[in-house]
Amino acid sequence: MSVLAALASTGLLRSRPVSAVRQAVRVALRHGPNLYALAAWTAARFPDRTALVELDGSTSYRALVARANVLADALTARLSGNGTVGLLMRNHATFVEALLACERDGRRVVLLNTTWSAREVREACERHDVRLLLADDEFTGERREDDTPAWSTSEMRALRRDDTPRRAARRAKSGLVVLTSGSTGPPKAVERRSKSLLVLPILAHLASHLPLRMHAPTLLTLPMFHGHGLAALACALALAAPLHVFERGATEAFARVLAERDIEVLVLVPTILHRLIDVDARAPELRAIVCGSAPLRAALARRALSHFGPVLFNLYGSSEAGLVSLATPSRLLAAPDSVGRVLPGVRVSVRRRDGACAPPSELGEVVVRSPLVVSSLSGGEVATGDIGRLDTSGWLHLEGRLDDLLICGGENVSPEAVEVRVETLTYVRACAVFGLPDEEYGQVLGMLVVSAPEVPEAAVRLRSDLARLLPKALRPKEVTFVAELPRTASGKLDRARVRRLGDRV
Repeated sequence: MSVLAALASTGLLRSRPVSAVRQAVRVALRHGPNLYALAAWTAARFPDRTALVELDGSTSYRALVARANVLADALTARLSGNGTVGLLMRNHATFVEALLACERDGRRVVLLNTTWSAREVREACERHDVRLLLADDEFTGERREDDTPAWSTSEMRALRRDDTPRRAARRAKSGLVVLTSGSTGPPKAVERRSKSLLVLPILAHLASHLPLRMHAPTLLTLPMFHGHGLAALACALALAAPLHVFERGATEAFARVLAERDIEVLVLVPTILHRLIDVDARAPELRAIVCGSAPLRAALARRALSHFGPVLFNLYGSSEAGLVSLATPSRLLAAPDSVGRVLPGVRVSVRRRDGACAPPSELGEVVVRSPLVVSSLSGGEVATGDIGRLDTSGWLHLEGRLDDLLICGGENVSPEAVEVRVETLTYVRACAVFGLPDEEYGQVLGMLVVSAPEVPEAAVRLRSDLARLLPKALRPKEVTFVAELPRTASGKLDRARVRRLGDRV
């Protein structure tokens, strides 16, 4: 399906298509191919449509772009030259307004994680030469450890048009720096420079597979400083969709919005999907659950398909590689452990340790070649660090991370492969496998387990069930029951913290 045909299938070009395309080109030439241009294009076409919905109100597209313009003018007056801006905010309208303002002003923007300590924020600001920090009030007080000039959310919200003289939009190239979640170590910076309208190819790929449509109410349950959340924002802006966001989302609040606000698209990570099923969340108008950012286990995929119906889509990608593949509901029903077929325009190969391509069904490292690979990587190719295989039908399957591999008695052991088996037990909500030092084998396995609260005898049952499920070499030597597993802000299992917890076992 062509880009235009894919976009037309969403209804994006239904109203005066030639004029819409001309407007898109005009606004991109004026402001650069970025999120601000996308928002301005949508605001020109649907000014009174709702852009963002929060607990205390909503923001129209007209108001969103107007506020971004006010901030951009003030930003130009406040920060001279091409200084880098850091954004440290939770999900709310001011985050979006500030991000759009930075892009209109041609700034390099570093998206900072709101779960970080003051020390981690300081180190990131120093590393990326942040000259001005735009932050929620809670992050601009005494807890700060750096002297980067800061502009608080309340100060930004108090700005009015008359506070700053109107300035022409700068035409410098903006850039977005997304910091990876650091689930196995320190976060890595991935910078995307706006060299083309990347948002439209992304939307076209998704539109070819997902039942996206114009003005569809969308619920975003993960942070917008993460690549997955940012992609959801881009799609909502392009489709003039009302995006429901929460500063501090709780499962019960998500469930209430699903039931009461006619949500059609739900964007989440597996952890949130698990919790929504546990509270028996229902969504009568739901057309698509877009799950990503962390492994979707087969058992959870089956539960979700049974609970919500055939609306679950599993999206695989990374900050460095962009979108890679998408598993549709029909594919997940047939093979719930698959991440689907590779998207149009993307090439995937599975490489052995010597760099040679592995044959079908053989495990190796997933390597992606795509126009969406970040420009700093030569040749448009990136080794993802994911262990996977392509089956004989061309479907992609993932089985863990290279840097998670343990060596037990000379054999490579994937923690995820063990976790997948253990989580087939109905009373195991989640588990995490880690390595323990051992004189004889080098490493043996330890495991953290979250059990269902209604099964108090889980510890007794688990020992006998592990003997049945796993060969002796893969049975954990130490098992510790915990209330919850450590996770990153994007919902991934935080392997570094799991290892630290394991060291204390």
